[in-house]
Amino acid sequence: MWNLLRLIQKIVRARDLLFYIKKIRDLFFYQSANVSPPIRLQIEPVSYCILKCEFCVLSQIKREHKLMPFDGIKKIINESGAKWIQLSGIGETFIHPDIIKIMRYIKSQGKILKITSNGILMGEDICRGIVDAGVDYIDISIDTTNKELYRKIRGVEMDKVLQNARYLYDYRNTKKSKLIISAKHVYNDENIKDLPQDVENLVNMTFDEVFFSWIMDVYEGSSSSSLKKEYLPIIRNAINKARNLNRLDMVKSLKLLIENYYLYTTEINDKVCYDPVYAPYVTVDGDLTVCCKSGMWILQDKKNLEAHKMGNVLEEHFMDVWNSKTAIGLRKNVLDNRKNFGMCRSCVYDQPKLFKSIYNIASKYIYRVDN
Repeated sequence: MWNLLRLIQKIVRARDLLFYIKKIRDLFFYQSANVSPPIRLQIEPVSYCILKCEFCVLSQIKREHKLMPFDGIKKIINESGAKWIQLSGIGETFIHPDIIKIMRYIKSQGKILKITSNGILMGEDICRGIVDAGVDYIDISIDTTNKELYRKIRGVEMDKVLQNARYLYDYRNTKKSKLIISAKHVYNDENIKDLPQDVENLVNMTFDEVFFSWIMDVYEGSSSSSLKKEYLPIIRNAINKARNLNRLDMVKSLKLLIENYYLYTTEINDKVCYDPVYAPYVTVDGDLTVCCKSGMWILQDKKNLEAHKMGNVLEEHFMDVWNSKTAIGLRKNVLDNRKNFGMCRSCVYDQPKLFKSIYNIASKYIYRVDN
């Protein structure tokens, strides 16, 4: 419930009340041919990165270097009607030469804007551009506070990232901006043992919030998480440290790590995902897919892309793709046939109980789905 309330607080504005009423309707009529625009839209502006992190899919595959043109991003923003835009994907956002212009344009359209970055390219000009454009949220991927491990994982020095984060933090405060700067830590077998120490170290760094997650185990053939039971005491130790340091943001995020472990023991039929109704993902090529988690899955095989994409929003009008027969079929598959559908069979994601209650009503009384 806390995460639902936190999300509402972040994205719901009084002027958009009618829009959100329509989205509540969409939750019930998810198979409709007239679904209103998405709430959140993630756009991948860049297909590549300057780093080769050990656990990143880009270190395992060869991907053509591409940039989504400014006019393409502008087209998607204008046509989609989404209220929340996130610039990130399987690539480094700040490689894009037009990134400052892109940020300014998105904010000029009254959108809430979030960006995810590894922080390496966030020099002073970029940091000023972020603040001056009015960006609302930025996540900087750190993954560890151990400098040697950081160098091993990412192949560069952590000090550069921390220096950039410090400049952004100071410039933000000078300008009295409302930008929220977050550290994003993704854990796996290699760095999980450092988690309690990371909690202590992060308190003294220039981040307003910290988000902890486990590496996404979404790949073809996966059926279980690599988050092992033996790691739960480490996470609980970290929770106690965060609580003693009065960092409730860390406590809540760490609790989600434990929740993710137990979600893998939940029957897939008991999980609900409305992402294809309100939070799709656009690849650098303009392919609109069911959710942000599909980013890695579709890179593994072209057939995965074809199975999960609604259409191409650079070639067609966004809303035509969004309400196409293909899009309707994908929403039906994700919600009504998850245990047999693509990457959803392996995905741990689950919605809060309120969404489950809505789906139970819709599937039973509106669409009469036989589960």
